Amino acid sequence: MNYKIILASLLILSLSHLPAAASCPEGNPKSTDYIRRKPPNRCEGIKEEPLSSNSLSLISIATRNLASFGNTLTVQIPQINGGKNPQVIVKSLNDNYHYQMDDLLLSKNGSRFSFSWDTYVLRQAKIPANELRAVASYSLGLQPVYVPVILGQTSGKYEFVFYSENRVRFTTFEILPQGKKSIYSTSRPNPKKGETIFTWDGRNAPTGRYEIRYVANIERRNEPSDRIERRIVFEHNPNWLK
Repeated sequence: MNYKIILASLLILSLSHLPAAASCPEGNPKSTDYIRRKPPNRCEGIKEEPLSSNSLSLISIATRNLASFGNTLTVQIPQINGGKNPQVIVKSLNDNYHYQMDDLLLSKNGSRFSFSWDTYVLRQAKIPANELRAVASYSLGLQPVYVPVILGQTSGKYEFVFYSENRVRFTTFEILPQGKKSIYSTSRPNPKKGETIFTWDGRNAPTGRYEIRYVANIERRNEPSDRIERRIVFEHNPNWLK
């Protein structure tokens, strides 16, 4: 038996179970660094590590109507199926910065969770309000179930935002009720890097569980493109858009 392999495996396992404080340290609250902040309790700031150049990430399923930041901002996350606290990440990405807020101490308000925080970091880092993104999901089985985050006020439509540092071409983007035919379909045939945004007005669609199906090609210099086909499950209620 190769004991070096065993020791390496144990090291990987131990690193994967380090507490969140290891990647979200205490720090100067007047800085914009990614640190533990309170009140209310959360990790927030500008992250220095580079983004993966090989990935295509879903960074937002949200409805928002934000023209600017006041002193505080609130996000609301619908509760579904008696689910416990969802995982929520608020972020903004571009070539110059990587803002992120996570590990939130959520409050329950009726059928929704909510979180309000001081926008000091957002304002100091000059994050544009229209570039703030958010994604929330519940662990309800083999696959996460996403719910739309309400950023500030609803806009009456959902934004599905993907991000890649490579040029990406979406040949298919579909929304379909689970087990049924597509009710919305589009594409983005022109390759682009950074964000790709799809919008959907679901105010006339019935409450239920839906799927996003997309096919995308990630293009890299001097390399063959990678074809990705994925399905994402999300919950929809037209009342969340009103």
